[in-house]
Amino acid sequence: MAQPEPETYSIRVASRLSGISADTLRMWERRYGFPDPARLPNGNRVYSAESVQRLIVIARALDAGYRPREVVGKDMETLERMLSRSAQQAAPVVGVTNEVWRPAMDAIIDSDVNTLHSRLRQLVATLGAKRFVTDAVSPLLVEVGRAWAAGSIDVRHEHLASEALTTQLRLLLASFEQASEGHPRVLVGTLPQEQHRLGMEMAALYLAAEGASIRMVGADTPADQLVEAAKRLGADVIALSVSASSDPMASGGYLHWMMAELPESIQVWIGGANAVRIREQNTRLRVVRDWEDLDVELARARAGVVGAA
Repeated sequence: MAQPEPETYSIRVASRLSGISADTLRMWERRYGFPDPARLPNGNRVYSAESVQRLIVIARALDAGYRPREVVGKDMETLERMLSRSAQQAAPVVGVTNEVWRPAMDAIIDSDVNTLHSRLRQLVATLGAKRFVTDAVSPLLVEVGRAWAAGSIDVRHEHLASEALTTQLRLLLASFEQASEGHPRVLVGTLPQEQHRLGMEMAALYLAAEGASIRMVGADTPADQLVEAAKRLGADVIALSVSASSDPMASGGYLHWMMAELPESIQVWIGGANAVRIREQNTRLRVVRDWEDLDVELARARAGVVGAA
């Protein structure tokens, strides 16, 4: 059976995903030897997924104040270490009370896609992955929902925010290496008929930043496939996002069936607006109401405490 071709990106797409202009990418190639794209028969450059991921992290480092000569060509481990130092230095002076997400909200209102992506990258560079989720994405989504309910923004603004945030969350998640043995293995997805992805993407990045080994199965996944994937991957936990638009009764039915089919060693965590409305009772089914709850459940999973009260 033929192996699939590795994923590659044109210079236009690599530029859009990283926020680095095509001219700059060509200049770095000449000056630093990175990125080092392959060439198509017509001479066009194509970039590997690994190169694009490094470019995204390099863009974060530049936003954090590093110079190109300090970061271009560095390996992913070195870049993440540099960003971690930068975030730690910045963390004491930046908090949610400062409304650090406000410039991103302004870009959403203005329908300014390029500025929105730039503001999100700056937030990542300043806050780091975990606080990006808790101090930027969470309150930003609350503000988007409030503005939409008040009629001050339209559906197109909400869609713009959702797409930009999803893109940034996925790219950040891709920059995390899989955790080594001894860390909880968490399968992340949503139940059938649940199309909202942002809660799932946020939880996955938060958990990855805390050292969990993440396996994504995506939205609207059949219950039997969630169970089968968890068994085959040797998951310790299935983490599911249950949005306000979900049907709590249907979700409870799926969970009731899953808990009967899953091995005793696998927990299920549910979070999101409708998680508290699900009636299913099981010692291995945990309702995660906020990020603090998630920290608690992750600590239990690390300790190997399954079904504890």
